[in-house]
Amino acid sequence: MKNRRITDNYVTHPLHTEYTEKNEDTLCGSPFKVRVFKRRWLQLFLFALCTMCSSYQWSQFTIIGHIISRYYDVSALAVASTSIMLMVAYAVFLFPALFLMERIGLKWTVLIGAALTCLGAWIKVFSAAKDRFPLLLAGQALVAISQVFISPVPGKLAAFWFGNNQLALATAIGCYAVHVGLSICFLTVPIFVRNHDDVEKIGCRLSVIYWTVAIACSVVTLAVLFLFQDEPSAPPSESRALQKSTHERFDKGILMSFKKLLTKNRNFIILWNTYGLFLSIFYSLATVWNPLFLTHFKNCEVDLGIISVLMCFLGTIGSLIIASILDKTKKFRMIAITVTSSSVLCEVILAVALNVEIKWIVFLSYSLFGITLISFSAIGFELCAEATYPESQALSTGILSTAGQIYGAFVTPLILKVIDVYGDTAGHAVILAILGLGTLLTISNKIDLRRQRAEESAMRYNPLSQGVLRKIDK
Repeated sequence: MKNRRITDNYVTHPLHTEYTEKNEDTLCGSPFKVRVFKRRWLQLFLFALCTMCSSYQWSQFTIIGHIISRYYDVSALAVASTSIMLMVAYAVFLFPALFLMERIGLKWTVLIGAALTCLGAWIKVFSAAKDRFPLLLAGQALVAISQVFISPVPGKLAAFWFGNNQLALATAIGCYAVHVGLSICFLTVPIFVRNHDDVEKIGCRLSVIYWTVAIACSVVTLAVLFLFQDEPSAPPSESRALQKSTHERFDKGILMSFKKLLTKNRNFIILWNTYGLFLSIFYSLATVWNPLFLTHFKNCEVDLGIISVLMCFLGTIGSLIIASILDKTKKFRMIAITVTSSSVLCEVILAVALNVEIKWIVFLSYSLFGITLISFSAIGFELCAEATYPESQALSTGILSTAGQIYGAFVTPLILKVIDVYGDTAGHAVILAILGLGTLLTISNKIDLRRQRAEESAMRYNPLSQGVLRKIDK
């Protein structure tokens, strides 16, 4: 072992004598000085709370659209606009937010999102009167803007804090916090706000919800301010270490990365459209599920809320299992094709069950439908990270997220119009056509697993050898 010194089973370069302390958080066997911290779970938990506070407000009006329309004396389309504006705001404000995110860091990005969510919730506290629907829209607009600082974060948070064996799981948890917030909304709002003959009682119930959400958002915002951190002192994975070095040496700016993704990366462009088609269906369900379900099951608003909760809850559990399988097998394309194909089958079963009005089959098929749609939201983020490595994950996943919002802004009113003019069967046909097209695009897209190749290369060769340690076999 000439020109080398062996210290506590670590081989160091002759010019570098420092070494990584051995503890349970250090990733042994890595060619880089990488370390995962237990604090990563606190980071993920705080972000999940922030996401839940935001997503709770996304569908709190459309899930009881007929009641909101009656109370505020507005059209069904006006109520639907509380959901559509989320999609429009995301597409409009995302890129300025991403540009800002690259400069202010992860903590301040999440904090801005939490603060805007909180401010929007407090504005809605003062919109409980029947003649203050415009004020309600103003509060909802701030919530809509806040999501551009929240939705792109899961992939970046996972890359900053989690090792490669937990990337898909961490991303999935970050993404599925959205669905937990939606589930709580679907469970509480339809049960608590009933269609009373006395509209004043509706106003009182709405006011209680507004106050509760505002107080919860305030607590979460303070927690993010004092407890959330930006990035650990050491990278958690070889791919993150290599990514940091690459960007430190070859950083060409966000505009160059943006141009590269949208003009030179064919796999990403196909994925963008696929993701947009599938997520537009998920986003539209928050609005169109009300008429689809209540057309066949009259006066079943509580059942409507329960089935929506089941869809989100079982969808989240099932999707976490799929994410764990993805982490272990790395069979990205096979799992993506299986999930998208299953969504088409589930939609066919759901449409038939609604038409024959068998409620338990509706509950089952809608829950399975949720598993496929929710799973693809996290799978899409992981495919995006693979296809765009080593570009910034906040940028790439942010661009990917716009697909669902842009497609959703057109798909939601389209399905509503088709249902209104041609009936719910035609609405299901539109949903099925969109899912079928998305499945074909998934099959045709052969994702280049760049991040996996970089990880394998990093284990064989260390491009940062001047400051990196290797552990030798005993």
